Amino acid sequence: MDKLVLSFNDIPLILVIFQSLLFSILLLTANLGRRQANFFLAMFLLAIGIDAFDSLIYWSPSIKVAYLDGAVHIFYWLKFSVYLAAPMLFFYVKSMIDPDFKLHWRYAVHMLPLLVFPLFIIGLYTSLTPEERVLGITQFGLLYKEPVFQMHLWMRHFLYVGYGIGCFYLLFQYKNRLKQHYSNLENIDMFWLQMLIGGFLMIWVWVFISYLLTLVNSSQWIGNLIGISGNIFSFVFVNALVLYSMAHATIGYRKVLPAEEEKSNPPEPEKYDPLIMTKLNQLMKDKELYLDPEFTLEQLADISEIPVRKISAAINRDAGQNFFDYINSYRVQKAASILASRNNKTSMLDVMADAGFNSKSTFYRAFKKFMDMTPTDYVDQLNRKI
Repeated sequence: MDKLVLSFNDIPLILVIFQSLLFSILLLTANLGRRQANFFLAMFLLAIGIDAFDSLIYWSPSIKVAYLDGAVHIFYWLKFSVYLAAPMLFFYVKSMIDPDFKLHWRYAVHMLPLLVFPLFIIGLYTSLTPEERVLGITQFGLLYKEPVFQMHLWMRHFLYVGYGIGCFYLLFQYKNRLKQHYSNLENIDMFWLQMLIGGFLMIWVWVFISYLLTLVNSSQWIGNLIGISGNIFSFVFVNALVLYSMAHATIGYRKVLPAEEEKSNPPEPEKYDPLIMTKLNQLMKDKELYLDPEFTLEQLADISEIPVRKISAAINRDAGQNFFDYINSYRVQKAASILASRNNKTSMLDVMADAGFNSKSTFYRAFKKFMDMTPTDYVDQLNRKI
């Protein structure tokens, strides 16, 4: 066997492989959090490790000579990892934002690329002679000329980037649904999911750019440089995931989003009732229900004796808002009233708390949204009128 010599680019890839493997084992064996979500995350990270191994084989001539002599098929079959990683990330996000998520036959469509992957291998092997399969490991131009292999490369990048964007869209949809039920979202920890999806999406977009540059630049050095930097980014990001998980032991193993999301059948069409919004507005003015920082749609339904579905529809239709903005609009009115009556005699934190806010960032965002100025600018405006 020839002596194995590793390059600088090989080291981060090797570390990503081992870190992904160890993290996957930890997720599968640790009796923490939701086992279904842990399984999907473990499969995703395992596929990322396999993908890193595939890249390692691609970039390391020494490994090819030392370990692939007589094992050519490994180079081609390892490319299935993308078809596993992308849907596993999707299932992980689904299982985290939906406590009742269960695999169903309708989700089988996400696994179709993985199931048809053997057809890609058959097509590629058919288009190459045995000698060309061996040469393809080191002479990448030979593979790039094959339409079947180009199809795989395009599918790889589209799956990674597409599923990354799709997972962000899942979070966006879920946050909008939360705003239909809750007046405070500060206690809902979405950072882990945002970091996981955002980090890998940036890496995948970066690698996709390197591929596009390789297609248009015959020298390929720019694409190779971006590809190498992408490997280093992967190493840094996987390290960040491990360190973050160690610092926040429950993150990634627990349900990071609430389970109270209402499950119901699609509502039947109802007649428009303008009195619902009138009653809700009156309740807000008389009882100042919005002063409760954790006030929810379900609580409003209990107090008003109006079904949740009807309240949500009325707020959406008549106020043109979701529940989150509807409640915060009253809180902002209250804060403005407090500032006008107290002037500079109280702190902003006291105003925030007295108006029903328990988050400074939410208070400032809501005030800016509904008053078109910050609380400080509002106080300055009041002072100028004195």
